[in-house]
Amino acid sequence: MLEIKNLCVSSGKREILRNINLEIKPHTVTVILGKNAAGKSTLISCLTGERKYRGTVSFFGKNLAMLPPRERASLIALLPQYLPKADLTVEELVRLGRTPYLDFAGRFCREDKLQVEKAISQVGIAHLKDRSLSRISGGERQKAYLAMILAQNTRLIALDEPSAYMDPAFSAELYTMISELAVKKKKTVLAVMHDLTAAMEIADNVIVIDGGEVIFASDKKTARDSGIIEKTFGVKRYDAEEMTFYR
Repeated sequence: MLEIKNLCVSSGKREILRNINLEIKPHTVTVILGKNAAGKSTLISCLTGERKYRGTVSFFGKNLAMLPPRERASLIALLPQYLPKADLTVEELVRLGRTPYLDFAGRFCREDKLQVEKAISQVGIAHLKDRSLSRISGGERQKAYLAMILAQNTRLIALDEPSAYMDPAFSAELYTMISELAVKKKKTVLAVMHDLTAAMEIADNVIVIDGGEVIFASDKKTARDSGIIEKTFGVKRYDAEEMTFYR
């Protein structure tokens, strides 16, 4: 279980996050919703040690702030919102996902190669593996980075706007893949999303952040019944036969 206790983040005199207390259940998909600048991405960046914070973040009893970077990277993988055009091929990028597991000499074993091949195949980018990241589209680069974190094979996967730059067809595939990571692969998934309809489709649990504070944290049914989405985002809910839409 991921536990966040009394987490606060400041930038100068401005408080970005205030007194965040959350418990993320294992093997579930938890979506984080909020308006722009609410603090969603900041919360995600605290998990990987990219932002300094006050409070405690622990994963199955391990205080993440006390762990060496390699050990933390073996527990948590992050797909950030902004992806650099590194001077690497797609396959070289995906191989970086295995860095926490390599020996001192950085040698790949059979398991490392298998995880890289499996991740590339799962995302459907085998035809791009020899292409430079600087010479593929934004959506293709997003897929390459997704394959990298799948190759990392961590227990917790954090996604910051995972469908950014992706076309609708692959976005649908991505959402199915996210659900399967929790159900079939027993991963814990924490995803910042802006697509309210997709978020409520794949979520097991929902967190809503507004003004740097958690104003809602519960299961999807409670979120739907409470009207918190409509109140926070000023949208209307439309219930179709098999799906709920927000506009």
